[in-house]
Amino acid sequence: MSISQGKQARTALRTAVALALLGAFYLLPWLRVNGQPTLLLDLSARQFHLFGATLQPENALPLLWLVAAGIAALCLVTVWFGRLWCSHVCPQTVLTRVFRGLDRLTTFDGPASSFGPILRHALWALIALWTGISFIGYFSPIGEILADLLQLSLSPWECFWIAFYALATWANVLYLHEQVCTHLCPYSRMQHLIADARTPTVQYNARRGEPRGPREPGSLSALHRTRGLLDPTTASDYVFRAAHPAIAGALPKFNPAHLGDCIDCGACLSACPIGLDIRNGHSSSCIECGACEDACDQSMADNHFPEGLIQRMPAPLEEATSGLRLKPLLFGALMLVALVLMIVTAGAPQ
Repeated sequence: MSISQGKQARTALRTAVALALLGAFYLLPWLRVNGQPTLLLDLSARQFHLFGATLQPENALPLLWLVAAGIAALCLVTVWFGRLWCSHVCPQTVLTRVFRGLDRLTTFDGPASSFGPILRHALWALIALWTGISFIGYFSPIGEILADLLQLSLSPWECFWIAFYALATWANVLYLHEQVCTHLCPYSRMQHLIADARTPTVQYNARRGEPRGPREPGSLSALHRTRGLLDPTTASDYVFRAAHPAIAGALPKFNPAHLGDCIDCGACLSACPIGLDIRNGHSSSCIECGACEDACDQSMADNHFPEGLIQRMPAPLEEATSGLRLKPLLFGALMLVALVLMIVTAGAPQ
């Protein structure tokens, strides 16, 4: 089997980002600066410790402006580059990938196969428990929490919140997966307000891929044949007919010389965690995790076609609007205003 270079590069980037985020999340409660916790929102003592600085709640206004600037920055990155948060940074995405990595590591052949699920769920329960403990460690000193845990002297509220976040981590990833992204995540639900017509999305290149269909091994890519790319109208017509055979009728059988690069293997559909067929057009339900992109690139590599039939790209030129993009300017201005207000409030006399 050929190895998809694009898939390898994306997997390496996602893995590096996931390791960095997990390392930061689990380590920050333990790190100290000038004898103080690196990040601790100590609710019982009514103090915020942030990288060596100690703030009282009445002095926390700069933090609120910093959070506002972060939200504006996330919107700015989204409108320019698409939903990179969902595919690389979101905790739900990162933890789901950790569980699926455990799934691969604990899938055994032969007599040990029945032991795999037991080991998998035991390991995931431990990770979920440690996640709950680490999360509470941002609100109460984690050293004290562990000492109380070992002595079985945790307070009822500490027990409740550790159990709550551990159970949420365990159940969300085990049973809900990307359904959280589709139905519960506010960032996902607000995409139509954040993005504009030129925001990149994961798309299928119908001009290159249509008409789809199987063919004999050794065929040339449409990019290397005189056929080239279809015009947008013809490509859209093929997509509509393939997506709605009951309305438009079944597609005819095409001569291999007229086929596009989509071999209709269904790998993109099988890889999608919420069952979307990206070839039928972009859907607002798509969480842009990149699974279809990886699956298609692997299929292209196996058939010795150029990769990129499905990829993150801006809207086609014929669909995108021209002129000034207002949303990036708005989000950029809001971010700068929030940063200025953070600096001003931080330097104001208390």
